[in-house]
Amino acid sequence: MKLCLTFDAAKPSKTLIYLLCFLPMQTIPNRMHNQGPSTISPVDADANLVRDRFQRSSTMSSVESDPLQMMSLDTNRCKPNASFIWCLPQDYNQEKHPFTYFHLVNKSLPWDYAFRFVIEEISNINDKSQTMSISMYFAVSWLEPRLKINESATEWTEDRTGPLNQVNESPESLKYIWYPELEIYGLDTFGRQRVLKEMSGVRIIKNKTITYELGVRITISCRMNFDDYPLDAHTCQFQVGSYYDTHETVTCSSFFIYDLDRQRSLQHFIQIESLPSEFKVMELPSGIYAACGFQVRLQRKQMQFLVQVYLPSFMFVIVSWVSFLIKPEVVPGRMALLVTLFLVLINIFNSVRENAPISSRLNAIDLYLVVCIFLVFGALMEYAVILLLLKKRRKPMRTIDQGLRHLFAASNGAAAVPLRDTNTREMLVTYANNKAVITEAVQNAQHEQRQ
Repeated sequence: MKLCLTFDAAKPSKTLIYLLCFLPMQTIPNRMHNQGPSTISPVDADANLVRDRFQRSSTMSSVESDPLQMMSLDTNRCKPNASFIWCLPQDYNQEKHPFTYFHLVNKSLPWDYAFRFVIEEISNINDKSQTMSISMYFAVSWLEPRLKINESATEWTEDRTGPLNQVNESPESLKYIWYPELEIYGLDTFGRQRVLKEMSGVRIIKNKTITYELGVRITISCRMNFDDYPLDAHTCQFQVGSYYDTHETVTCSSFFIYDLDRQRSLQHFIQIESLPSEFKVMELPSGIYAACGFQVRLQRKQMQFLVQVYLPSFMFVIVSWVSFLIKPEVVPGRMALLVTLFLVLINIFNSVRENAPISSRLNAIDLYLVVCIFLVFGALMEYAVILLLLKKRRKPMRTIDQGLRHLFAASNGAAAVPLRDTNTREMLVTYANNKAVITEAVQNAQHEQRQ
């Protein structure tokens, strides 16, 4: 056994003691494949081991003595003899939350996430699927106390690297940096906007804050009630928060920017406002979570329904009432008018029902059309009753034979039942008078023949 003492030149106070065991002669392959194996002695092996450990000790000593000369282009880790703007310490663990190091910045829990929403427009509102699509720039910021910042770097003040006290970095930097796990409540689809590359970026701020921003198209579900359709109004909440950490660990704040002039025309009037306080807390079975975002108010535009449905239906009902001025005897004209109006209203009702969203009961426009159809149907039924009464009025109370028997019975002194139908009575009287004249003429002719 051999005991070897080695002194560190960078730190004379530290002495590395290596206990080297005697090793038998061994052969190791040469690194050059075209050479044969070379034999080393135990003394040479001991010397190589001491040299390697001395070099590693010297490297660590250099990093500790000069922390402003470090940066790895591969992992953003601090490295010696390299200038840097910011870097990550060698012992940086991407799996650990930044708030576990809150003592480095003299900060206490809860940790804070800051959200910024630059809303381009509400691109689509789907009534049948009850979803809303939003195009916006989504940004989240968080404090990373483990960052090492070179405050004397000129890049903090140069415009080419970003705003004052900020530097722009590639999104690839997030591969080596911890970033929060977020949840968008009621999320349906989440699409990233791309041109040549993904529209995203990372910004490092001098106060050790990291901001990640990207262009997205988000579709969220929105609970809607269509019982008052098309006079309905809705409110939809966009809520985002931490996926794992409850409100005791993580809170959030947010603000939004919305330019109404860039909004495309949709079937709703749109108003975006701050998220009400009752929606800033999400109570789930796993815990209570903080939420941030904004609220969208939707008011349906009603002019097209007034022109396309309400006004024509009202006019059709009025025209059906005009049919009362037509003589009942003109059956084809009056019947054709009422039946045509009835079928047109049925067609409008079917068309509206096909385009209307699902409601829990008969909505407002359906109820209006049902009333219009009932009014036209009532006019049609009224004309049917008139025709029935006319038919009964034209029908005689007795046949001709019954009328003659009635007259003969009356001439013999029997009580006659008065006829309520004037036309029938006149016809029977005329017939009886003619028959009497004919009978008298026949009797006179027979009397003359006997003489």
